[in-house]
Amino acid sequence: MADECHLCLLGLIFLSSLLTGISGEDDAHVFISSGENVRLPCNNALHDCKSTTWTYKRFRHSAAVDLINSGIKKKDTESHERLSLGSGCSLNIKNITKEDSGFYNCRQYVNGRYYQKADAYVFLHVLHGNVMNM
Repeated sequence: MADECHLCLLGLIFLSSLLTGISGEDDAHVFISSGENVRLPCNNALHDCKSTTWTYKRFRHSAAVDLINSGIKKKDTESHERLSLGSGCSLNIKNITKEDSGFYNCRQYVNGRYYQKADAYVFLHVLHGNVMNM
């Protein structure tokens, strides 16, 4: 059992290094097991979260869904009850499911206009049993 865990961890480290080459150098990759709670960092947050918008895309080229808009949770998302903003405008998600895996984007808006600071991208990889979803 311990050998299997070490092998899985080694595989995740290798996969993470490959994925980092695909995305930007400041992008975050978060690996989490289903059923856990996770905190996704917003590395471009301003002084408060009223300017923060979090979006989610299941796949790289799918349509983005607003989760948080101007610091307020959107009520029409399936994961509404499991979402909250944390310190530094991080996105907290309770009870992760494999459907939560995907691409998350933290963007800042000031006075309704896009703030010209780089978006913060987080790639969430959900481990389910012996299989990683992404």
